[in-house]
Amino acid sequence: MKTLIKNIEAVISGRLVKTDLAIENGVFCSPDGNGKEIDGTDLIAVPGFIDTHIHGIGGYGTEDGTEEAILGMSSTLAKAGVTSFFPTIYTDTMERITMDEKAIVSASGKEKGASIAGIHIEGPFISPNRIGAQNPLGRLDPDEEAFEKMLASGGGMIKAMTAAPELKGIERIAKLCQKNHIVMLMGHTDATYEEAIHGMDIGIRHTTHLFNAMSGLTHRKPGVVGCALMHDEMSVEIIGDGKHVNKDIIKFIIKTKGPERTVVITDSLRPTMQTDGKLTANGVEVEMGDGLWVTKGRPELIQGSSLTMHKAFVNLVRWGLPIETASVVTSTTPARRYSLTDRGEILPGKRADIVVMNRNLGIEFTMINGEIVCGTAN
Repeated sequence: MKTLIKNIEAVISGRLVKTDLAIENGVFCSPDGNGKEIDGTDLIAVPGFIDTHIHGIGGYGTEDGTEEAILGMSSTLAKAGVTSFFPTIYTDTMERITMDEKAIVSASGKEKGASIAGIHIEGPFISPNRIGAQNPLGRLDPDEEAFEKMLASGGGMIKAMTAAPELKGIERIAKLCQKNHIVMLMGHTDATYEEAIHGMDIGIRHTTHLFNAMSGLTHRKPGVVGCALMHDEMSVEIIGDGKHVNKDIIKFIIKTKGPERTVVITDSLRPTMQTDGKLTANGVEVEMGDGLWVTKGRPELIQGSSLTMHKAFVNLVRWGLPIETASVVTSTTPARRYSLTDRGEILPGKRADIVVMNRNLGIEFTMINGEIVCGTAN
C-alpha cells in the first residue's frame, strides 16, 4: 500500500522544498493516486543519516563480538535518525578483529533498526606513533596474509579500511582493497605531505577523522591534513561534535572541500546513549568529561566521542549551515563515497529512508525501507 506524506518540507536535490512524498514497496515513488496519508505540516524530512564510522552506542559495541551487540546498535541508532551504518572495528589482535567481523556478518539482514551497510576496519595497518585509543598490540605492518584473513571473515561486507600510507608495503594492500572494492582511508598516520601524496597516488583518497590521529598542517609541513585540503581527489571524514575539531574549523572544511567531499561521522563509543550499567569502551572504564568519553579518574585521557548523527546534524545547523548542506554531509555524500547507490537522497526509486523532524529539529520518526521503525506519525 502506498504511503503519502502530505505538505511536508523535504531536502530534494539539494533544496528544501514544500512537497508531498510517496512511498511504495520500500522506495520513493510518484505522489499520484491514493494511499495511507500522514500529515507533514510543520515537519521537515531529510534523507536518513548514514554513519560510516561508529564503534558503539546504547551500551553495545563492535568490541563485544556478538550478533546481539550489533543488533542492539542497529535498534539504538534508529532512535538517533540513523538508517544505515558501518559497524567500525578497532585495531586489535587478528583473532578479535575476525571475531568482530563474523558477528557483524551474522547480524546482517536481521536488523530491526538501522541497516548494516558495510564494515569499517580502523586498522590494523596504522602508525605506531598515532595509535590513539586503538590497541597497540594489534597494530601490524602491511601483511597480505592478515588482509586475506580479514577479507575471508568479512563475508564481502568490508567497505572501508583505515591505514597509514607511509608504511612499507602499503601499496600491495591498496591494490587488494581496490580489487575488492574497499575504500581506503588515511588515518592513524604520521605521514609527511609527500607520503600522503604517494598514498593518494596509490588510491588512498579518503581520510579518517580529519585532524585527529594524523600529522597536522603547518606552514612548513603540510602533512596529511594539507594533502587532504589541497587535492580535489581527496575526500574527508570529520567528527561533528565541535570537540574533536573546533566548530569553525568544521565549517571551514565543509566550505573548502565542499559538502560533496565531506563526510560527517560520530566515531561514537559503546556507552553513548547508554541508560544504565557500567560504562566501558573497548575494555576501558570511562566517564563523561566535557562532552567526551574519558578514562575514569583520568580526564586527560580521551577515549572518544559521545556524539550521535542527529546531534551532529543539529550542531551543523546551529553553527549556521543550511539544512540542505547538513543533509548532504550526513547522508548524501557518505552514500556516494561508498557507492551506496540506492540510498542517501529523496528521489524516486531510492530507498525510503528518512528522518522526519519538527521545527525545533527534534526527531518525530525514523523511516527505513518505507517502514516507521521508531517514533510516531500523525
